[in-house]
Amino acid sequence: MTRWEVWSGWGLWYNIAMSKNPIGGESAKCCHSEKLSFVFSHYCLLGGGPHLEWNGKKSLLRWRDAFGDVWFHLPTPSEIQWKAFWLLVEQSGVRTWEGHYTNPDIVDGQGWDFKMKGPGLRIETRGINAYPGSDSLEPNAGSPFDILTAAIGILVGCAPHDLKASPHSRIYPGIPPDVEVDSGDGEEGELT
Repeated sequence: MTRWEVWSGWGLWYNIAMSKNPIGGESAKCCHSEKLSFVFSHYCLLGGGPHLEWNGKKSLLRWRDAFGDVWFHLPTPSEIQWKAFWLLVEQSGVRTWEGHYTNPDIVDGQGWDFKMKGPGLRIETRGINAYPGSDSLEPNAGSPFDILTAAIGILVGCAPHDLKASPHSRIYPGIPPDVEVDSGDGEEGELT
């Protein structure tokens, strides 16, 4: 019996069985967007930042400020966006990242988390002031975290950090004015 068969049939073996608690599923395996859910946040500990969610069952991509409660719906990504997303996700190596990154020498700064779930796939990783391949406050250009952020940007249609609230219009730079807004009808961070 392969690890894949064990994982998909009897639960989460991967974090227990592998050294350094890497996360993920079988490499080079992607799942269809309708069977996928993910949550991505990258925020300043004292100031907020983007919190994005994809719910494949509802084909719903939405975001809010990490410390806000108003959700903004984004256009559903195209098939080509999903292909580019998966190419960069694999290039980032997120399936082999550790479960937690931290830099204890920095008191404030930035936090992030990424959770993804689908058939045969479960990824949960996060960090405070540290990123895969970097202990600095900011991720290095071209680093695995930078590549993952680019992958998410492809789905969103802009860099995730360009999602900023406009106090006048409740829409965001780079996002069409017909983007829907809601007050949080779903559970935050719920991976279905």
